[in-house]
Amino acid sequence: MSLTDWQTWDPFVDALRRSAPPGTDVSEFVGSVGRGAWQGTYLDDGDADVRRDHYRTLAREAARTGGPGPKAALDDALREIAALTPDTPQHVRVAAAARPDDDVVELFALPSAVVSGPVAPVLEVVLEPGALPAQYHATIVPPSSAAVAPSADPDAVARVIAERMPDAVGATPDEIAAAEADLSGARLPDEVRALYATAGSGNLRLPPEEGWFGGFEIVPLRGSFLREAFLPAARFSTWTADAGTFAPEDPSGRVQPAIGSPLWFPVGTDGAGNVYAADLAPGVNGYVGQVVLLDHEMRAGAVYRAASLAALLVGREESSARPEQGPGPVAPGLDRLDQRSGLDQRREPDQPAEFLNLDPAGWAERLDAGTVPDTLKAAGLVPDPARPPALSATITVANRLLDLRGLEPIAVNRVTRPESKGLLDRIFDR
Repeated sequence: MSLTDWQTWDPFVDALRRSAPPGTDVSEFVGSVGRGAWQGTYLDDGDADVRRDHYRTLAREAARTGGPGPKAALDDALREIAALTPDTPQHVRVAAAARPDDDVVELFALPSAVVSGPVAPVLEVVLEPGALPAQYHATIVPPSSAAVAPSADPDAVARVIAERMPDAVGATPDEIAAAEADLSGARLPDEVRALYATAGSGNLRLPPEEGWFGGFEIVPLRGSFLREAFLPAARFSTWTADAGTFAPEDPSGRVQPAIGSPLWFPVGTDGAGNVYAADLAPGVNGYVGQVVLLDHEMRAGAVYRAASLAALLVGREESSARPEQGPGPVAPGLDRLDQRSGLDQRREPDQPAEFLNLDPAGWAERLDAGTVPDTLKAAGLVPDPARPPALSATITVANRLLDLRGLEPIAVNRVTRPESKGLLDRIFDR
């Protein structure tokens, strides 16, 4: 059987109907199935809350009697379907009606311009392939007055690494020069050169002392994903999540605000996804080669840690201060788009609109009026994740937006229950 055969979906559709709260006309599952797993939302007459309340009652009863939970039959059926799609998840809407003849399964083929999300199979449409918000293209350069810190000491850095990592093998001068060549004219600080000349990789462990810096694993000059993990494109997820993401301001002026930068040169990792980097483009009150932390929980920016590598490794002084906004890099009041206009409120009024996040009715109004901005690079379709719009309406406006830019539409394949055969048809197998 395949996903386009009704028999594949029949057990799940029947389980969906049986699991519906009393009085439901249409129960839906909207999500994806495949790679041995599934995720999605259950709706009963368009409401997700009714089923949750119903399930709580059934779960308590199952716990009392020892019977199967309220989702057991649904999960069993979905497990069988997921086994048929081992490679690529299939986006789907399944509707079980009060009358079985009205049951339907809709399979969606999403083109590359359509982005799916955890709350909706169609989250947004990227109208300019590969486009990123303007702030993700911003670059930083060192201030003309930038200098190394008085505490910088390449010999001390080399000495502590040689003492703690006696078997380490240093990078060659050619390898260090090749890494520097990728920095668009910037020069690696002498402390960074000393570090890599002494140890090209390995775990630098410093003596454990309460409140002192304990070391890091050296990020190799080549072959580590951490070299690119904090660049702007890598930090970007979706327009819906990141159109309003901006780097936090460092109140001390030591670190320049940026989503990310190749001039934050990774030198070590704490093993938990965070990176210590040498800052080659500090703020006006910072030092070239100062150490900043690239925090995997922050979607933008870097946090000051020490004035130099020597201060961190020899003096073992590490600042723990974070930006005043806390770990989230979205500036106060900008962590979500304005629900009325869908506009990022940090954008200047005369700056071209790159992104709008509207519900299908809002998009339909703009499409009918011809007021979709020509400057639009992406269109959000789920302004309120807690209440995603009906999928059919979302797909309709998504396809209109795609057609506006000459992009491939979302294809929908409907699978319906076969018509019941009459007695004579069954006898003669017609």
